[in-house]
Amino acid sequence: MFLILSLSLLLVVLIVIDFYRKGLRQKQLNKLEAINSQLINLSIETGNIDSDTAEIVEHKNEYEYLKQGFSLFYFESFQEMDLKDLNSFFKGYGIKFAEGIFQKVSYKDVIYSILPDNESQTFEGITKVKSIIVVMNYRKVASEGYDVKVCYESMIDMLDSLVKAFSGVLMSENKVRLTNRDKQKYLEAVVS
Repeated sequence: MFLILSLSLLLVVLIVIDFYRKGLRQKQLNKLEAINSQLINLSIETGNIDSDTAEIVEHKNEYEYLKQGFSLFYFESFQEMDLKDLNSFFKGYGIKFAEGIFQKVSYKDVIYSILPDNESQTFEGITKVKSIIVVMNYRKVASEGYDVKVCYESMIDMLDSLVKAFSGVLMSENKVRLTNRDKQKYLEAVVS
């Protein structure tokens, strides 16, 4: 009798332990399902963010002027630049002031031009400027028999020195900060 009673008690304890474990497993499964649904929602949101980022990067990499044969860069100084200081700087690179703009000229052929980033796009009548545009028609330069790669690298060297001399930011035609990778993409497009 004692044996049957102890076995019955043991069986009841085992059944209670089993129900407790099943309840514990069910709670864990519910938590895992909640975490899984959160991860799915997060991945959907991340997917949207990734596609938006891809669209931004794709838009950033579209260079309309470059496709048309122009390498165009913006330089924006943190402070206004005096036109006399710019003139002195550009003279060091053989860039001359003519017709209201600065031009790098070789044998009467214009290699690249430097314009103020304003409505008139001429330096006439102004003494200070904050932003300038540097543009080179690389297809025209190539058609005139010049080594486009050398002309482009000369222009980039001048721009790098301009950034150091006048403390500013060099930007692509989309007005996005120009990186070394962007410079390389421009070079590849110019040379091809």
